Amino acid sequence: MRRIFILAILVQFLSFNEVLGQATLRLNDVTLMHEMRATPYPLDRAVVKNRKVAFMWPLGTTSKAHAALDGMEEEHGDQKPDPNQINYRLRISQDSLFRKEVIEADCPWAFYNAAEIYENGDWFWQYGYADGEKTDWSPVLRFTVINDGYVFNPPTFSNLMAKLPTTHPRIWVEKDEWDAFIEKCKNKEERDWYIEYANKVVDEEVKHLADVIDTSKVAELDLEVKRNALLVRESRRVVDREEANTEGLIRAFLLTKDERYFKAAMYRIEEMVSWRDSPYLKGDFNASTLLSLSTMAYDSFYDLLSKEQKALLLGEIKEHGSNFFNRFHNHFEAHIADNHSVQMTLRIFTMAAFATYGELPEAKKWADYCYNVWIARFPGVNDDGGWHNGDSYFHVNIRTLIEVPLLYSKLSGYDFFKDPWYKGSAMYVIFQQPPFSKSAGNGSAHLRVAKPNGQRVGYADALAKLTNNSYLADYVRTIQADEPDVLKRGFGAKPGDLSWFRLQNDTPLPIGKGLADLPLSYVFRNTGIATFMSSWKNLTRNAMATFRSSPYGSTSHAVANQNAFNTFYDGKPLFYSSGHHVSFTDEHSVYSHRSTRAHNTILVNGMGQKIGTEGYGWIPRHYIGSKISYVVGDASNAYGKVISELWLKRGEVSGLDYSPENGWDENKLKTFRRHIVQLGGAHLLFVYDELEAYEPVAWNYLLHTVEDSMQVHASEKMVHVKATNQNGESNAYIFAPENLHTQQTDQFFVPAINWLRADDKGHFAPYPNHWHFTAISSKQAVYRYATVIRTHHKKEVVSAPHWIDENTIEVDDWVIRVNINGTGAPSFSVRNKKGDVSLEYNDVTTVTENGKTTVLKDQLPDLEI
Repeated sequence: MRRIFILAILVQFLSFNEVLGQATLRLNDVTLMHEMRATPYPLDRAVVKNRKVAFMWPLGTTSKAHAALDGMEEEHGDQKPDPNQINYRLRISQDSLFRKEVIEADCPWAFYNAAEIYENGDWFWQYGYADGEKTDWSPVLRFTVINDGYVFNPPTFSNLMAKLPTTHPRIWVEKDEWDAFIEKCKNKEERDWYIEYANKVVDEEVKHLADVIDTSKVAELDLEVKRNALLVRESRRVVDREEANTEGLIRAFLLTKDERYFKAAMYRIEEMVSWRDSPYLKGDFNASTLLSLSTMAYDSFYDLLSKEQKALLLGEIKEHGSNFFNRFHNHFEAHIADNHSVQMTLRIFTMAAFATYGELPEAKKWADYCYNVWIARFPGVNDDGGWHNGDSYFHVNIRTLIEVPLLYSKLSGYDFFKDPWYKGSAMYVIFQQPPFSKSAGNGSAHLRVAKPNGQRVGYADALAKLTNNSYLADYVRTIQADEPDVLKRGFGAKPGDLSWFRLQNDTPLPIGKGLADLPLSYVFRNTGIATFMSSWKNLTRNAMATFRSSPYGSTSHAVANQNAFNTFYDGKPLFYSSGHHVSFTDEHSVYSHRSTRAHNTILVNGMGQKIGTEGYGWIPRHYIGSKISYVVGDASNAYGKVISELWLKRGEVSGLDYSPENGWDENKLKTFRRHIVQLGGAHLLFVYDELEAYEPVAWNYLLHTVEDSMQVHASEKMVHVKATNQNGESNAYIFAPENLHTQQTDQFFVPAINWLRADDKGHFAPYPNHWHFTAISSKQAVYRYATVIRTHHKKEVVSAPHWIDENTIEVDDWVIRVNINGTGAPSFSVRNKKGDVSLEYNDVTTVTENGKTTVLKDQLPDLEI
């Protein structure tokens, strides 16, 4: 067992800079996050505020686990602690020597939730690795408890389980409420959807998997990983369809008690169980599908099942549940983003544990783990409510984010949606994809998220009701006014349909000030994303910009777009991240979508940012005002060779080459800070790039469009690039200390070939090309770009920014003084001509607005992995 204790270098570094009082922090950390936990939580000298303390620490063994490929299960080393043994010990006290009033705990897995709220003040704790009676203790860690408002205090596991019904059904409806539930649902449209769907399939024959799966294209693929991915995709196409059919039948039964649906559902489940040994059944989602359907059937049909049927379902639950528990314990709690597990499997496994508690002996430990890992690590990965994987992969978490805490709330009577994370999540939903708008442009497959879909609107509807959030309520009402059937379009979506929630919940949408009351900017500092708007009142005339500089780097479904921005008008993209998510690790997806070359940021000598958590950025400072807003991203540590063991392994099995020819080389970058100032609204932005390298390099300024080509006009020390969509345009005026070389192409670095995603007729629709602009500097060690971006309606006549002297740009009522020379400290100032609003950057950032002056210095994000 490993006996290495890692104290956070980051915390030590921050302490050093706090002593020196420096305004600008220069980080030397290889990563701010870890694929697997490498630091304890709470960190030494951390503050835990208004919540029960959760303790977490690095795993006791070095797992050689790695996520193999998208859609494949993760592999694990053999040296995992036994969950039936004491593997870790804790001691907690307000006495640093642990001599009095010591709380002690023995733990089978690498986390522990305090049983009660701790008193305000300083506390001390140690975690230890147990070896029989011997314990190898960590250094003593100190944290401070501050409870000065509402304290999130969920019940203990034992208190929760004391309220679990012993009858069935107990999960999707409780037996003693069943008849009343059926009666109250009779006039709800969601009931009609379920009944209509079930009636279409109730008498339909199920074909064997081998007879309906299409494997004709598999042999044409050149890599085993691609062949396996296609089999997974084809397998899921068939299994997901049958899962939807079967789940629809089960829910129709719960709404009617009609035994036709029971018989049809059991027929399908028994057929699907017979597929288990088929060579065509590929992917870990299929195992979770069988666990989900077996659990739903066991709980819902309990009084109708024969002895043999109960044995079949319990056997499936025991086998798949045990497999998932063996995968989860002493791994999942320490993983930054175990994608499939977070998206769906945790929810399914939780329902299985609670549905069979008291009937399967294993379920007690399963339920204990599921409940306590939720309290310790979830619902979000950090406390600002953002989703680091982006909008496309936020949507596959929706049912988990609602249904798991809803179960716990119903069982315990405690409101789990008072977790502060959900307030931030509401803002994430609204600001990263406003009504009728395309996704903010972060995370793989973001291009598919054209406007808020039924799943997202369903999540907003549920969260508005559960948290009394009137902003979310107005978000829902605004979309429904134009798209009255938007919620129905989410019906049946495997990861995100919340139709059943609306049958259970009769709470009306709250009334409040609505979207127009929101600020025009919002920053998710810990996630590392930001949004700027020009109008909440008239969305068809709204200009929007988004920005990312994230501590999560480009691991999981995040992309290598540190310090990248996107612009929009009327909800449609203008300058926008490019490329297609064909599969997780094919050449196009990595080289032309995940890679930095696909985003509106900077390349260094044509080289991009590392793949993995090592390719990180962060947001050191920001300001949100009514007349001016500001954010700065720091991507100084993002560039260089790929060094992540996880991504090197993925590259090896996928035939990828992280070479200079493909965009990765030894790091030459010292500093890359991108400042964005919103001048009134997102229709007018000022962008300042401060760049420094260890040797002279070429600085490549990137812009991309996905709907139409860009118009480019170069003049003396300035390049004007225009992007257009149906109603609007973005004009980027790039100022540089020299004349820039420019180029534009409509070809990807690697072509986008659809070899994976066929429709029901077997047709592989082609992916369209995008447009890519590059401005290239001469080789210089220190460089600065200044950019003014105007986004507006095509018919609106606006003025272009212009130099009024060698250091001053004027645009509308704003005067910008800026240093874009290679000498002197990086600096700029922005003032309106009225003199009542200004922002000045020169090491510190000073903002004056409404008679108040705010001084900004760097502040590190609050992270816990």
